[in-house]
Amino acid sequence: METVTQTVWTPAERQAWSIPPPVTVSQWAEANRIIVERTSAEPGPWRNDRTPYLVGIMDAFGDEDVEEITLMLPPQFGKSAAMQNMQGYIIDRDPGPALQVLPTDDDCADNAKNLLKPMCMASDALRRHLTGREYDLNSGSFYFDRMTFYFRGSNSTAGLGRIAIRYLFMDEEDKYPPYVGKETNPDSLAKKRTTTFPWDRKIVRCSTPTLETGLINLAWLRSNMQEYYVPCAHCGEFGTWIFGNLKIPESVRDPEEILKCGEIYYLCPVCEYKIYEEAKPQCVAGGRWVPEGQKIKPDGTITGKPKRGKRHSGFHAECLISPWVSWGEVMSDWFAANMPEGIALQLLKDFRNARQALPWEEQGIQIETSKLAAKRGDFSQATVPSDCKVLVAGADYHKSENDVVRIDYTVKGFGYGYRNRTISSGSVDSFDKLVDAVLMEPFPWSDPDKKEETLAVVRIFIDSGYKPDDVCDFCRMYPGIAFPTKGTDNQRTPLAISRQDKDPPEIKARYRGLLLYLVDTTYFKNQVTSWADAEPTEPRSTVYYAEVPDRYFTEFANEKRVKVRDKKTGIEKMVWRPVAAGRPTHALDTEVLAAAAAHSIKVYLLRPEKADGGAERKIPAAITRMMEKRDRPAKQRRPADDQDDYEIPELDL
Repeated sequence: METVTQTVWTPAERQAWSIPPPVTVSQWAEANRIIVERTSAEPGPWRNDRTPYLVGIMDAFGDEDVEEITLMLPPQFGKSAAMQNMQGYIIDRDPGPALQVLPTDDDCADNAKNLLKPMCMASDALRRHLTGREYDLNSGSFYFDRMTFYFRGSNSTAGLGRIAIRYLFMDEEDKYPPYVGKETNPDSLAKKRTTTFPWDRKIVRCSTPTLETGLINLAWLRSNMQEYYVPCAHCGEFGTWIFGNLKIPESVRDPEEILKCGEIYYLCPVCEYKIYEEAKPQCVAGGRWVPEGQKIKPDGTITGKPKRGKRHSGFHAECLISPWVSWGEVMSDWFAANMPEGIALQLLKDFRNARQALPWEEQGIQIETSKLAAKRGDFSQATVPSDCKVLVAGADYHKSENDVVRIDYTVKGFGYGYRNRTISSGSVDSFDKLVDAVLMEPFPWSDPDKKEETLAVVRIFIDSGYKPDDVCDFCRMYPGIAFPTKGTDNQRTPLAISRQDKDPPEIKARYRGLLLYLVDTTYFKNQVTSWADAEPTEPRSTVYYAEVPDRYFTEFANEKRVKVRDKKTGIEKMVWRPVAAGRPTHALDTEVLAAAAAHSIKVYLLRPEKADGGAERKIPAAITRMMEKRDRPAKQRRPADDQDDYEIPELDL
């Protein structure tokens, strides 16, 4: 009988064959990373509690479901240190050919000599992977015992095109040239080097943003767009810390005095609690990264569906949570860029890039709310000035910030030469109340001595973006007066008409189908903002009723016209963008719809009396038919079973 010999493994053999326990990048960094004195103001062992917001970023690198990581973060935030921890992790725990792309070759030499090499020499875990040969640590590439780490400048076609890699690190990406030789941009060229590792490659890019068309911003927009949410020290509600909520006493405006001021605080937008900088570390430690489309509850539970999956994870935060940037420095920089002698445009750009980590937008048209407030007229709400010839309205059917269905509306009167008056505005919670407020009764003249027939709204445009079926059902009840609309910015004419094919045959036969107006929002935003910017004495100008609330002006002015460059064609164009994300623009939307409604009945054809005192020019036929419909008794404007007498005017657009 054959004797079976039992093999006894030595401790060294067992250690060699054992499977390493799973370790995250942040855990590895805290156990093995040593900050070298000459490379940092805070030398010593790495501490995750110093920058808790970097933990989620680093651990995303070790997530097998994450392939790309985009860091759009400000300077003095720790983003480069987090990238170095990822590099140390792969050298020690998960080796593979790696490439780091920097703006220039000089940057590569400096990074290799003064950052990566000292990091490897200071850590026992990394030092054991060095070959011991000095020439294996040159500026072009580092050779370790199990992998090669390459460094290349972004302006080198040959350097980016001859190697196959598993790990790609792109640092300060917005400083790369737009093209490399006759080929594509450095970002795309470097990514092609990872083609042979499709199953486990990792691509990490980090940069402070510059322009909207910059590489880092375009990459961020393709990611799941995570923001760092910080809990309030008082109410516990989570929110992203943004510069707009940082406050300072009104008596302090000098940049030098601000640096000495101890009264700077962050105002919680929920409970209005004042959070002072001493409480910042505690608040930031409780923060969480939340993707776009999801929300976080006070107990830390994240709900909702993310806009995109985590395969491409993007991270953005402003500098307010950084331990190395004081709030006094932030406020000082802001007021230095807004000195009374004039706005320093470059300082504003630097502030947006470096402090808010947001791309700079080319400046265009923006309406000032103070200028709008000076255009209140001497007529009361729901009364019509004498120079108005026709009334129209615009309505925005939407869900409010509190998940309550609302209908915002604006009623405008138009006279000769596009002279227009905003005579009423408001918000209701049902279509019945909209009818009562806008359509039922004629509006009286502001001048009680005027004897002409009073005016009623002859056309109303309603945005159908939210619950279009509800809007269309309402418009069918008021054919020829109420019309659904849909915004667009890529048509050749200000208005276009589309017939709704879903109408029943009997409806089509009687009313020739419901008309959907396609509204060029860019055209009409340009129009209504130019009216608002004009002096009241000019023909093409807007005057508002006396009681119009300040909130209306704030909503109207919460978009600005900026220049952007198409990332595919390179063509520049002016587009409308929010001044502050998340704030409502209902007043602007309803003004646009009212202007579009006026355009649809050809108010641009209204002309004043002849200079020689001759007869007044004829009013366009479309407006005449609308006025005839207006002159019917109010009760006939209610929906009725028999609506055969309502005719849709033929509009020659």
